[in-house]
Amino acid sequence: MLRGKFFPPKQITTSFEGKIVIVTGSNTGVGYAAALKYVELRASTVILGVRSMEKGETAKAKMEKATGRKGVVEVWELDMASSKSIDAFAHRADTLSKVDAVVLNAGVVPKTFRQSEEGWEMNIQVNTLGTALLAILLIPKLRASGTTDSPSHLTVVSSTGHLDIRMKLEDKSRLLYKYNTDLGVGSYQQHVMSKLFMMWVTRELASRCVDANGLSIVIINDCCPGACRSDVTREFSGPVTSIAKTVVGYALWRPAENGARVLVGATTLGNVSHGRFWSANGSFETGPGPYITSDEGKALQRDVWSQITEVLKEKNSRVKGILSDLS
Repeated sequence: MLRGKFFPPKQITTSFEGKIVIVTGSNTGVGYAAALKYVELRASTVILGVRSMEKGETAKAKMEKATGRKGVVEVWELDMASSKSIDAFAHRADTLSKVDAVVLNAGVVPKTFRQSEEGWEMNIQVNTLGTALLAILLIPKLRASGTTDSPSHLTVVSSTGHLDIRMKLEDKSRLLYKYNTDLGVGSYQQHVMSKLFMMWVTRELASRCVDANGLSIVIINDCCPGACRSDVTREFSGPVTSIAKTVVGYALWRPAENGARVLVGATTLGNVSHGRFWSANGSFETGPGPYITSDEGKALQRDVWSQITEVLKEKNSRVKGILSDLS
C-alpha cells in the first residue's frame, strides 16, 4: 500500500480522440476518475454505466465542468445485479457506431452474506455473473469495432486480493455453487473469490478471441487499481469503522486518480496484455496467483467457466450463440 501511494503508476498521455469508451460503475471513485480521464484524453464519447441515473447526471456535470467538454459524456442506466438491465444495456451498445474500449469496473463489497433477487450471493451476482454476462454480450460489438492495427479493448477490474484466497474445501467441485452458500469465510474472502471467478472468465474469453497467430482484434485483460480512496466499502459504516477507514485511507490508500491510471492504461496495451493481469503499479510485475497459474487452478478455471456459462445461457438466450461464434 505504501509503495502504491508514494510511487503511483505513470500518467496516461495516450490520445483517445475519436474513440467511444464505456466505463461501468463510473459515478464515483476509481470508475469516475477513469471516465474523467478518458474525457480529458479527448475521447469522442464516454458512456457512464450507472445504477442511479441521478448520480450519473451529477457525475456528468462534474466532468463537464472539470474539462470544459460538453456533449461527450452520456449516462446510461445499468444495474449489474439485474440480467435484464445488463441485456438492455448491451442492446443499446449495439446501436453505437463502434465501441473502442470497455472498462468493467462496477462491483460490490457486501458487509454480510446475502443473496440477490436472482438467487445469487451479491459478490457472485455482481462481480462474477453480471460482469461475465456483460462482457460476453459486448464481445460481438467489440469484435466488429476492432482491427489488427487498432484493436478494441475489454478490461475487467479485478483485485490483487485474489493472492490472499485460502480455499479450505476438501471438495472443490461446483465452486460457484458452494460459494453461493454461507461458508462462513467472511466478507473479504467471499469478495476476492468472486474476483478470482471473473479472472478465470477473462482468461477463458481471451483464449477464444485469438486467431491462428495468437493475435486478437479484441484485447481482453484484467487489472487492479490498488488500494484507493473510494466508497466501495460504504456498507462498512458505524462511528469506529468510519474513523478507521478515514485514518487508514489517508495514511495508506492512494487517490482514485492514481488507480484510474491503471484502468485507462490497461486499455492502451496491445496483444502482449491479452489474457494477462495488469498490476496496480502499472506493469506485469505482480503476476496472477497460483489459482491462476497452477495446474489445479487451470482445472478449476475450466470447471467454474462451465458452471458460469451454464447459468448465463439460462439467463440470456444470446450467450450460447456468441460463445459458439468465438474461435
